Amino acid sequence: MPDPVAELSRLLQGFEVVDLTNSVEDGMPYYPGDPRPTVMQWRSLRRDGVNLKLLILGSHSGTHVDAPAHFVDGGAAVDELGPMAFSGEAIVVDARGYREVPPDVVPLNPSRVLLIYTGISAAWRRGWVTDDYPYLSREAAELLVKRGVRVVGIDSPSVDAPGAEEPIVHRMLLSQGVLIVENLSRNLGRLVGKRVWFLCLPLPIRSGDGAPARALALVPRRR
Repeated sequence: MPDPVAELSRLLQGFEVVDLTNSVEDGMPYYPGDPRPTVMQWRSLRRDGVNLKLLILGSHSGTHVDAPAHFVDGGAAVDELGPMAFSGEAIVVDARGYREVPPDVVPLNPSRVLLIYTGISAAWRRGWVTDDYPYLSREAAELLVKRGVRVVGIDSPSVDAPGAEEPIVHRMLLSQGVLIVENLSRNLGRLVGKRVWFLCLPLPIRSGDGAPARALALVPRRR
C-alpha cells in the first residue's frame, strides 16, 4: 500500500504555494466599530525566560471568514462547518477599477470558489483606515448564488458597501449558504485569470460568527 504522506508530498511538489493572508500585527487595519486589534509582548526571554504575546482580536480581524451565523438567525457557526468548508477549486477574477463590483465579473461557469481581486489590498498597511473600499453589487451577489458559487473571497474589507445601514450582500449570500472570506492579501493580484486550489482554514471558534484564517492558493507549476 502506498505511503499516503509520501504521496501527498509528491503531489504538492507540483504546486507553488501563494500566501493570501495578511499578517497579524499591532496597528493593523480593522473595520470601523470592530475591536482594535492589539499585539503586545506579554512576557520576554530577558525578563521571564520565555517569549509570549498577548493578542486582542475581533472575530473579523485581518484575513477572516464569515459564517452564516454572522447575519443569519440560526445560521451555522464556524465550528459547525467542516474544516474544508471554505476551501476548494477557485477561479481568480479581476475587478480592479470598480467601486461597486458588477455581475459581469462572475464567470459563466465558475468553480466552487470565486476569488475577486479589487486591488484595494495594496493599501493594507499599519494605520490604514478601512472606510473606503470596493464592494459587491447586489446583482453580483444574486448571480453568485444563481451560478452555484459556494465560497466568495475578496481582498476588500467587506462585501458590503462602507457604512452600509443594511448588510444586504452579506445576508443574501450567507442565507443561501454562500460562505465569505474577506481581507485577502495583495498576493491575490498575482493569480488573476488563473484556476487555483484555495485552502482557507479558520480558527474553530465555538459558536463563532467568523474567525481569523490562514488562506493559501496552490498554483500548478508549469512543466
